[in-house]
Amino acid sequence: MDGRAYLGGGGSEQDEANLWDAAFASGAHVVVWPVAHPAAADREATGCWIVGALRRRGSFTVDVWMERAGRTALDLDGVDVIAIPGGNTFDLAHVLRADGLFTLLSSFLERGGGVYGGSAGAVLMGADIGIASIADSNDVGLRETRGLDLLGGLDVLPHYTREHHGVARAHHRDSGRGVLCLPEPSGVVIAGGQACNVGPVAVHVVTSSSTVTYGPGDSWNTFQRHAVR
Repeated sequence: MDGRAYLGGGGSEQDEANLWDAAFASGAHVVVWPVAHPAAADREATGCWIVGALRRRGSFTVDVWMERAGRTALDLDGVDVIAIPGGNTFDLAHVLRADGLFTLLSSFLERGGGVYGGSAGAVLMGADIGIASIADSNDVGLRETRGLDLLGGLDVLPHYTREHHGVARAHHRDSGRGVLCLPEPSGVVIAGGQACNVGPVAVHVVTSSSTVTYGPGDSWNTFQRHAVR
């Protein structure tokens, strides 16, 4: 992967300010995919929130993709960052696959583009999104739960608090995949085979037998297989 992925813990743009500074340079062309919300009104509101938040941070060209079917790589010419905000992770993955956007997203990253994922968008960056069932209902009946797998086999759990530690350990025990646990103010950047914690709080990689903590500024190799049984 030649691009960069920006994983947010699911807080507000103020909570994730360090990550937003890294992901969104003033002058960038940003495309927003608010597709983790099934209702059109919620997608529109989420798109408006991203547009407003970016305008308060600098000068940006921002497009919100409300109509998605038939999109091709040509529609991403000149785009610097795809922003995928939160919502229902299963709805998000369902739409991305049904509309051909999952492949488009992978290709965009391979060509050097940047992708910001907050909450549900961050879960998508992991090996599998099934962990989202902790908070999200799979009303769409999604069976293909593979994610982009940008973290060496780890799944991603945003909105993490200490109360979720046991859940993360049980997830590894049941699935064989470790969990990158992201508190709401956190931010992790993945680039060049490295993950770096750019947020102001620690993030954790949890397995059934260990917890590895990465403080602000810490980096690790994304090919490090925390998740192997």
